[in-house]
Amino acid sequence: MKKLQSALLVALMACTLSAFDLASTRISFNPTPKGHISITELTKHEWTIAEYKETIGDTLRNVTLTMMPCEKDQVLKYEADNTYKITEGVNKCTGGQDIKAQGKWNYAEADNEISEQFSGGATIYKKILSLDEGLLRIQYEGEAKKIITITYLSEIGKKSDAKKDQFVDNSDPVSIITQMIRDILNEQTKYTLVSLSDYANGVQGSGSSKRVVAVPLIDKTDANKTIDANDIMNQMIEQGKKANIDLIVTGILISLKKQTGNDGKPVARIKYSINILNVKKGKETKQEIFAYPEEKKEAGKAFGKVMGEIAKYTPFISYYPSYYWAGNSSKSLHALYAANYAASQANAYSRSYSIYSNTVNEQERRANFESSLSVMQAIESTQPELKKFLDKQFD
Repeated sequence: MKKLQSALLVALMACTLSAFDLASTRISFNPTPKGHISITELTKHEWTIAEYKETIGDTLRNVTLTMMPCEKDQVLKYEADNTYKITEGVNKCTGGQDIKAQGKWNYAEADNEISEQFSGGATIYKKILSLDEGLLRIQYEGEAKKIITITYLSEIGKKSDAKKDQFVDNSDPVSIITQMIRDILNEQTKYTLVSLSDYANGVQGSGSSKRVVAVPLIDKTDANKTIDANDIMNQMIEQGKKANIDLIVTGILISLKKQTGNDGKPVARIKYSINILNVKKGKETKQEIFAYPEEKKEAGKAFGKVMGEIAKYTPFISYYPSYYWAGNSSKSLHALYAANYAASQANAYSRSYSIYSNTVNEQERRANFESSLSVMQAIESTQPELKKFLDKQFD
């Protein structure tokens, strides 16, 4: 069985998404949406970003991790009168305006294309790749021939697990761990990995191999919430019976702490369980606990090593290093990589339209980013043992 390649993928970037560079420029590529898209769902819902990807040449980067919480929960609303607004969500950027952008929009049905005209006069053209009541995915060409792909969830989509295998939010530990599970299960030959949509709606007929689904872990890290994990897993089993599923791989995110190590670098401590649910037997058949760091490991040591590697490439550049995922079907983390691209932060901040807030200072953004980076480092450190465990269960 092919061995998972697990290493750090680090890139240097300036955080920018600007209409200034896109003024009156149509997409020069031809994404192919599947089937006819009903535009009526667009105006019925409020949309928030679930995943933000950039493609340059053959390199696909998931840059969701670079976003501040106050940027990630911005609300995009298309109105029926052909106006739209992007407003701040629950998390407010310090000193930011409630309205981040606004303007007019139109839809060309033949091309499944939205044109957005900003208050400053610039226009960009976005292809709708998919749209339903829960998920919106658009794509367009940005500066330097970057292809931008943004996945949004509606208020309905955020409440449903059925959409969560259609994107990877690499700022969310549950999304990261669940995707690692899918990557490993995709390598199995004795089982068929079922999508969350099929799990929710049911799989027709009987197959030659058993069916397994990876359901997002139950997050129990919020002390203010009372969550009965056993009850939720029993509900998963009942849904598995309805959907004609044989096995469910899920788990519990038990704890997540972001701290500072002895070397002054941020370090994350994470603990989670992986639970195998046998639907036919109606019970859990296997559980394993994964944690990082182990007690004997020095807090902050691993992350300090990562930052040292980054410094080799960029001793004097203030861009933010980032992990990237090359799409949902790729391996979770890849070889160490460095790339310096896009415009400077100063130029980026001077432009009128961006998912990145110009009111967040560099120190605040870097602190948030390095803290998030330490979480990915902690999760990656559990990956080899996670693979061994799942390989043993499914070989």
